[in-house]
Amino acid sequence: MISASLGVLVGLSGICGAQEVRIGATISQTGHFSTEVGPFGDFLKAWAQELNAQGGISLAGEKLPVRLFLYDDRSEEATARRLYEKMATVDKVHFMLGPYSSPLTFAASIAAETHRVPFLAICANSPKIYQRGYKWIACLIDEAPNYTYRYWDMIRAEGLARSVSFVVEDTLHPKGVLEGALGLAREAGLRVLSVHTAPRETRDFSPLLFKLQAEDPDILFVSANIPFAALFMSQAREHGIKPREFHVIHHGGAFRRALGNAAEGVTGQSYWTPSMGGLGSERFLNLVSLSHVCPEDYPWLPAYMMALQVVEDVLQRTQSLEPWKLMEALKASQTQTIGGKVFFRENGVGSINTYPSQIQEGSYQILWPPALATSRHRYPATHGAGK
Repeated sequence: MISASLGVLVGLSGICGAQEVRIGATISQTGHFSTEVGPFGDFLKAWAQELNAQGGISLAGEKLPVRLFLYDDRSEEATARRLYEKMATVDKVHFMLGPYSSPLTFAASIAAETHRVPFLAICANSPKIYQRGYKWIACLIDEAPNYTYRYWDMIRAEGLARSVSFVVEDTLHPKGVLEGALGLAREAGLRVLSVHTAPRETRDFSPLLFKLQAEDPDILFVSANIPFAALFMSQAREHGIKPREFHVIHHGGAFRRALGNAAEGVTGQSYWTPSMGGLGSERFLNLVSLSHVCPEDYPWLPAYMMALQVVEDVLQRTQSLEPWKLMEALKASQTQTIGGKVFFRENGVGSINTYPSQIQEGSYQILWPPALATSRHRYPATHGAGK
């Protein structure tokens, strides 16, 4: 279990009292976002254990062990803010890895900015985070409006779909995705029939489903986190909603398990599959094995590996634990990772983006671009979604 009040010291037996590299992070082990990233703390611990088994990270001619301060933010903004304050003032970490989601990162990054601690956001791409002029934050991934551009490139190239309706969870990331998807859909030649925004706590989608049934879109695009998306999809299937395709941006393992066979044919977004390879892919799969976290069940896990690769690269190139030197090196870095090159714009926004994927026979297949595709796009989708 990840403690909400106790830092986790990983692999330091026999070297007590030595200087160390202190890295802090929170994971939503409980609460709303636990379905997306709940076991990721085990992955971070496996990474620290692997490094420390090799003596740690080489800095200034010696190897320093990694001390990982890891907490459960309970999927709560206030808790995340408090814990990152603790990392800065009590744990005195050298580097912060951001929490999952834009709302939690928006809150947590205030502590990094206040105390001038380098902060690498991972899965938090609402533009609102990066419009504040903060100097001590960088984000691994591209901004939310660009999140699905490869999907719309595919739709445009195929020339089959003609219309789209949007269902959006009223939270930062889903609304940021919508911001870009509206324009991208129109550029792909689709007619936007409607945009339906609903609160995160919505439990009965019946009024919305009647409207969608009348609209009869080719693509029903669901921009939402897994709890919202799974409940909506379950009710949509029961209601007999049958677009030519459901596109659900977060369609990872928890979504697939909740829907069962009804998840077949759903498209969504993924960062990486083993067939894509990439620098460090063998190491990543070894850490996956050690931590028992399945990337197919948790499609955001590869992004966490990319973030760790960036942290290692920055530390080794900087050869210092001075905060300003680390932050300067982070913003200037161009790190090759399992997902390609990571680099940052002036406002800290990163370069990594997702690929459209589809659940086919219960597995995730990358659909676009053709050079990386592991299967052809099935459109109209199968298993009751097509007409």
